[in-house]
This record gives sequence, C-alpha cells and structure tokens, in this order.
Amino acid sequence: MRGRRIRSITFALLLGVQATMAGPVPLAAAADSAPALSAFLDGRPIALVDVSKYYCDDFSYPVIQCSVSALVTSSRALVVSLLTSVDYVTVFADVSYGGAFMNVSQDYTVLGLIGWNDRISSFKARNGETGTFYVDWFYSGSDWPFCCNTQQSSLGGYDNLFSSMQRT
Repeated sequence: MRGRRIRSITFALLLGVQATMAGPVPLAAAADSAPALSAFLDGRPIALVDVSKYYCDDFSYPVIQCSVSALVTSSRALVVSLLTSVDYVTVFADVSYGGAFMNVSQDYTVLGLIGWNDRISSFKARNGETGTFYVDWFYSGSDWPFCCNTQQSSLGGYDNLFSSMQRT
C-alpha cells in the first residue's frame, strides 16, 4: 500500500499537482493560495511570468505593479516604504543591483509563478527586516538567510538558484 501511495504522489507531482489529504491541488494554487495574483505593466495586464523582465513591486498584493522605467518604480517604492515600511527585500536580475528588479513585501513559495525562479543575482534587504531565500520551492533545500539592511551585490555559488523566499 505504501509503495502505491508513493507512486501516486510522484505521478501527481509530475502532472503538476500537489497531493494533499483533501485531494489534488494545482501547484499554482498550492504555491500561493492567497488571492489570485495578477500583474500590470504601466497599467496594462501582463503574464505573471514576465514580471522578472521589468521594474516591479508587490505593494498592491495580490496585484504586482511593473513599469518599463526604473525611476517610476523606485519613486513609488520610496513613497510606499516611507509611509508603510512594507517591503523587506529588493531582488535584482543582475549582479551589483543591475537589471530588472522587484521590491518584495510578500512571501513566495514558488518564485517561478512570477518569473523570478533561478533569476536572482543580487539583493538588498530593506527596513531592518529579515528573510530567507531557498533554492527549492516551498521553502526547502539550501537556504540563504539575510538580515537587517544587508546588501549583497553578488551571490557567488547561489547566483540564479533561488526558487522561494520568506520573511522570517
């Protein structure tokens, strides 16, 4: 019986569902079971997987706001941060805080849902907050904890490996 259950769970995971006691749940729903995520680029809807191509924030969660201008997103982030201190980390696609970025205020069990799976090359912790990056989905695998306004311009062997992130 145990062998059959393991094979069923393995097969379900290969099909893109997570087996639970209540039954199968699509990975997207299991990953972030909060309200449905959506993303907008300068007011126009975009695919969630394209979020990592732009300058974004999730301060309107479950809506992710993006812009083609880093200045627009940085200005918005500064105002929101000064008023609420909601973001806990900014992730960047390139080393030395370059390329596309996202100001993050939420936990993400599967960064692939928003296009950031295996794409983070540097980060800046914000507002004295702490968190942890993980190399696997659902906060598992090797981890990289960060604390208190840390700025990491290069991730060495962890470059482009993070698949989930969580405020701690």
